[in-house]
Amino acid sequence: MMDFSWLFWSLLLVLSVARPGGVEASNQSPQDDGPRDLACPDAQDIFPCVCSLNSQNSMDMNCSEVTSEDELAAVFQANFPSTTFHRLTIFGNRQLRILKSDALGSATFEEFWITDGALELVEDNALIGSSATAVHMVFNFNNIVLFPFSDLHFFTSLKSLDLRHNFLAGFPVLVSPSLQTLYLSHNPLGGLPGSAFVNTPELLDVHLSDVGISGLVPGTFSGLRKLRNVGLGRNQLTHLPPSSVDCTPATGMIDVGYNEISSVSPDAFPGLVNGWVYIHHNHLRSLPEGTWRKLLEDGGYLDPYGNPLHCTCDIAWILRNATFLHEVDVYTTCADGHRLVDLDLAGYEHC
Repeated sequence: MMDFSWLFWSLLLVLSVARPGGVEASNQSPQDDGPRDLACPDAQDIFPCVCSLNSQNSMDMNCSEVTSEDELAAVFQANFPSTTFHRLTIFGNRQLRILKSDALGSATFEEFWITDGALELVEDNALIGSSATAVHMVFNFNNIVLFPFSDLHFFTSLKSLDLRHNFLAGFPVLVSPSLQTLYLSHNPLGGLPGSAFVNTPELLDVHLSDVGISGLVPGTFSGLRKLRNVGLGRNQLTHLPPSSVDCTPATGMIDVGYNEISSVSPDAFPGLVNGWVYIHHNHLRSLPEGTWRKLLEDGGYLDPYGNPLHCTCDIAWILRNATFLHEVDVYTTCADGHRLVDLDLAGYEHC
């Protein structure tokens, strides 16, 4: 009888190599660019946190279920095969009130999503371990009164900071060589200093709705060479002075809706081309040609809906130009309720 034992052992070897934990199990497949050295900690060591590999084959940590600051710190004292993470998530946690300076051990993160919770204080150095890796920080919808803004200049890769809906009082000193998007809306900041953005040269988008701004210092936004969008809605602005927002070729939107604005200087938005100005729900009674003509001539869009416009001769320049009329929000009405687009031009022949 022919001996087929060689075939049996050959098949066994092939199956062993293909199966994890086999005779010659490998963590590198022919499609891999290199060895995978990321591995989550043992689940029981980090409970109630949960570690998982995401679709980019990097690690995420979810600690939404921690019951105290001490428990969170204990998790990050466990044995970690790798301390390099993509995202830390803590969502809807009502027990964690302080993110302590040593809470995250030696772990590093690219993103922080600590949201919809009861967090009140982020201590100095609590995030500093990720100064070389952090790209996005999201801490919105908490109760934060103190945040380590003084550490931001160490974060050389940080692109966005989102602290909306907290209790931050007083506009922070911001120093960041890389920050592009800033969300501070719905905090009792109380004002916007003229030097607010002197040390954030890469800012693209600034969101400061409902923060208690009653006036703008001319030139506050100057020097932001890439500025795209500015949100200043739901504040207490009454007048927009010259250089309220210094624009760039990239500036697309300025939102000052839901303020108390009754007057706008002709040079309030120097440099704005093809941009949109949302000035709806304010106290404007007129749309002077000297203020708004350049915006519409330069391909811009104006939304003055919800203002008590008197619709006297001051709007005739818009009604006589079909292009201009098309570039004003179609739902804009006069104080008497008539829409601008429905007004009879014949009634303005005397203007």
